[in-house]
Amino acid sequence: MASSIKEIPLVIIGTGPAGYTASIYASRYKLQHILIGNTIGGQVSKAHIIENYPGFIQIKGFELSTKFKEHAEHFLPMSNSEFIFDTVISVEHKDNQFITKTQQGSVIKSKALIFTVGVKKRELGLVSEKKFLGKGVSHCVTCDGFFYRDKIVGIVGGGDSAATGALYLADISPKVYMFVRRDKMRAEPIWQEQIFKNPKIEVLFNTEVAEIYGDQKVQGVITKDGRKIELEGLFIEIGHYPDTSILKFDVEKDEHGYIKVKPDMSTSVPGFFAAGDITTANNKFHQIVVATGEGAVAANSAYMYVVRGG
Repeated sequence: MASSIKEIPLVIIGTGPAGYTASIYASRYKLQHILIGNTIGGQVSKAHIIENYPGFIQIKGFELSTKFKEHAEHFLPMSNSEFIFDTVISVEHKDNQFITKTQQGSVIKSKALIFTVGVKKRELGLVSEKKFLGKGVSHCVTCDGFFYRDKIVGIVGGGDSAATGALYLADISPKVYMFVRRDKMRAEPIWQEQIFKNPKIEVLFNTEVAEIYGDQKVQGVITKDGRKIELEGLFIEIGHYPDTSILKFDVEKDEHGYIKVKPDMSTSVPGFFAAGDITTANNKFHQIVVATGEGAVAANSAYMYVVRGG
């Protein structure tokens, strides 16, 4: 595929809350930029219900993501900027420039870059997990839950994603098993309260899935303590991890791979800013409202760097 080469002051990678907010602020600063992403809203779009983003008592994840997108796109013309729906495959840093390459062949050179790719979902690491992916195993309740209407299902995890996923599944399924490997859940108390009140949800503490069995599709799981539980769908919600593999240069990270940032969202590489779940900022409190705040700060810092020389 032939490459198209562009030069622009700023590139923003990622279309989650941090990326969209950074774009909104960059546009209002009239800082020309290209926003690149291959999703609408990132992980937010996969959330069933959101109740902790100011201004919305309750809103579906995809609906909020769409509002972010529409808001950002509304302001793009203000700064002669654009959005590219594409996947970034690499980012290089040479001669004080960032070179961003995409799957569809775009090559974009920029003075500054804001990295807001978020995090990726963890897997159980079982051979059977991969074998039954799409055949009863899923990593997205919002995406695939509907297909398990009136079926017995399970969900692995004890955090907010697993909790809200279990509540959604309980609306459409006769029985939902929650497999929690510790003796307590990490989800917010409000979600736990709703789960323990729901007669359709059975929480199995100190329980880990050792194997997923079935013929052509999932028929059940075997736990590490030898229990065999029949079900037709299993959703994996066990957390996330940072993936910075597209970065082809060194930037300082912590021991878990999160990008270290200063209060202005700058990093160890001049002109390279990061925001959202991928960073060490704000005690790694992975919340939408935190990501939007970081995105705004990153855009302000990128503006200062590009227009005012740092």
